[in-house]
Amino acid sequence: MNTLTMNEETTFFINGVEMKFSTKGSPEFRYGDNKRLSGKDTDMTYHQPWYDQGYSEQDFLDEDQFASLSQGITQSIAAIIKEECSIDVDGFSLEKYHEFVTTDVEHGKVISRTRDLFTDDFTFPVEDLIPRFEKILGVKLVDVDPLTQRKIHIIVRINRPQSNDFNPPHKDIYEAIDLRSYAANFINLWIPVAGVNDKSNLPLAPESHKLNESQILRTFDGGTIQGNKYRVRMIKSWNGKSELVRSTVKYGQVLMFSGHLIHGLAVNSNLDLTRVALEFRLLKG
Repeated sequence: MNTLTMNEETTFFINGVEMKFSTKGSPEFRYGDNKRLSGKDTDMTYHQPWYDQGYSEQDFLDEDQFASLSQGITQSIAAIIKEECSIDVDGFSLEKYHEFVTTDVEHGKVISRTRDLFTDDFTFPVEDLIPRFEKILGVKLVDVDPLTQRKIHIIVRINRPQSNDFNPPHKDIYEAIDLRSYAANFINLWIPVAGVNDKSNLPLAPESHKLNESQILRTFDGGTIQGNKYRVRMIKSWNGKSELVRSTVKYGQVLMFSGHLIHGLAVNSNLDLTRVALEFRLLKG
């Protein structure tokens, strides 16, 4: 593998807009081996009609069904805030989360829960969404890793306005690949719930799942961006580029994407809206 000297600032483009980020404290960036990780045996999305792009936005809830989901997520997050921070949640809404959870310490307590949830952590039957995903994909889905027999967690992403509440660009498979030379063959399902618009939607790098690892400059032991440390491996460039485009997924839709696709850097440029999304990672049953 080739090793490059790490700079402490790097530039990315989101929908053509240049943005600079600090990488101070990040592990070194290296290119990987000359091989492609995504294929018919390793990428669950391989046989989907949108595989070449790496992602697709799909309708899956009508207006009433989405309202029910939004209410369920609101109640679930309010319960976590009350339990973890002893904050009065009367009148709470997801878009105004930042007006209730006002410090980084409190927010840290909330996201320590919301990034690692299971069905019992929700106040509604969140697992009822899975058959809807199955119908769209035409495959049976499960939430247990067949190798480890561990249940895969559900994530509620909470991104406060004008904050650093975002991961660096990354692939979800890398941590398992680096630690165990194995990654579960899963699909990502990202559902916008609140505060999602063209200033906060999830950025993606189309077709990046088909690149050889020798074209991807990344860390191999976590990543640091804007002073925040993450377990995910930070990707600095791919095929010599650092350009992402925001998804256009809307309420009532689900963004489906390959676990091999580069995504992240979900800067919330809204001035007064917290962005909330629900995320599943599910395997073929």
